[in-house]
Amino acid sequence: MEEERSSSGLDINFAVILHNFINAAKRLIWIALILALAVGAFRYYRLDSSYQPVYSSSVVFSVQASYASTTDIGTRSNWLDSSAAATLSQTFPYIIRSENTKMLLELELGKSIPANSITATSTADAGLFTMTATAYSPQDAFDIMNAAITIYPQAASSILGDTQIHIINIPLEPPTTPDNANNAFSSALTFAAITFVVCVLVIFLLSLTRKTVHAAEDLRKLVNLKCLAYIPAVKLKKRTTKANLTLTITNPRVSSAFNESIRNLRVRMQKILKERDAKILLVTSTLPNEGKTTVSVNLALSLASEGKRVILIDGDLRKQSLKASVGLDAPSDGLVEILSGNAKNFRLLNVPNSTLLLLSGDETTDRPQPLLDTPRLRQVLELLRSKLDYIIIDTPPAGILSDAATFAKYADATLYVVRQDLASTAQILNSIQTLAASDVELIGCVLNQTQAGTNRYGYGSKYHSGYGYKYYGSYNSKGRSRYDEAADAADELTREISETASSEEEE
Repeated sequence: MEEERSSSGLDINFAVILHNFINAAKRLIWIALILALAVGAFRYYRLDSSYQPVYSSSVVFSVQASYASTTDIGTRSNWLDSSAAATLSQTFPYIIRSENTKMLLELELGKSIPANSITATSTADAGLFTMTATAYSPQDAFDIMNAAITIYPQAASSILGDTQIHIINIPLEPPTTPDNANNAFSSALTFAAITFVVCVLVIFLLSLTRKTVHAAEDLRKLVNLKCLAYIPAVKLKKRTTKANLTLTITNPRVSSAFNESIRNLRVRMQKILKERDAKILLVTSTLPNEGKTTVSVNLALSLASEGKRVILIDGDLRKQSLKASVGLDAPSDGLVEILSGNAKNFRLLNVPNSTLLLLSGDETTDRPQPLLDTPRLRQVLELLRSKLDYIIIDTPPAGILSDAATFAKYADATLYVVRQDLASTAQILNSIQTLAASDVELIGCVLNQTQAGTNRYGYGSKYHSGYGYKYYGSYNSKGRSRYDEAADAADELTREISETASSEEEE
């Protein structure tokens, strides 16, 4: 069944669709809320400002008419048979709405009344009549009704002759509740809800049109690059102010699935770099926040855990962030200080709980290209190449800055990090094409921050026991730990890099 669905082009991953929609909703839901509130507020203002309460007062009565007997003109009789009731029923509304009635009402009230302020209905079979007076105030409605009762016999005399009204039901005081309720608030809520639902539907349709990367197949179709690892999304909850929030394999709070994905990446990277006799690895991405720094740090830590001599270089001269990623805050000099000749107390840093060396500083620059084009950068990298097993350079995003392409001139290979459902396929393709134009050796991609169920080969949560990262053979035959040896290596490399920078300055 799956094969048929795939072959017919109907292979729909509903988890991906839901994931896209949730991510789009997180970014755009505030717009939907603002629009819904704006529409609701406008609707409320329009209805509330135009609302005018209307009050009504009604009376139910019957009518009797007199006539002169045809046998005895001196005798008058009252009648209200079915025929007479039908006649009264037909004429009653016209009498109430006539100009004569209105004139008599105004004379009775001593003031003018609005048109259509009195309505009339009748029930011919029962001989009952209902007269209703409406006005914008309870007292006016009550007064108009009483005045209409008073003047009705006179108004009807020209048509029906002498009439008598028998009151059946009459209010004793003005009404207290308006006939028309102010529904501005409920109408505003309805319009706001409809607007919000429409906006959510638009967000859903937009999420369907958004083309991003979710699985290795997407990367292969897009740029024909092999996906070397899926790295699951990890969220560390801050339990206390002293909680370790660094997303590294040395943090015991990080999930085993994350550790396993880094281990798999390390194994594959070692094989690829060995085949190419490569040491300098460039790590970049399309956009910020794709996790390239996290990948760089953990790949370097994983390589160091195997006893390899590794240094991690902060190649973002505009924003030095590697120290914070490994929990360091000590002052230090980085590439900006070294390449500009301003290094005063330069020293390579040791990453806590690791033999990994770190080259990251505090000074930044908005114009890194002149520094990256100096011969000093090549000399420093060649010195590190001769002393270490791996040099990993964490660069700015290649999709928005050219720094990665400049660093690529000195690198042996490049690893491209793609965060699931962030950069569009067009952005990724343009970025990789820009790198390819600089003769970059792209060896593969990493799909980062994958969500469960959105890709076919994700790690999910099946790893519970965890592998952990320990430094096997932590002490050599002389009883010195690998941390001691890493500190010695850092001191030696610090001295040699300083000498290289000084000699270049003298020349």
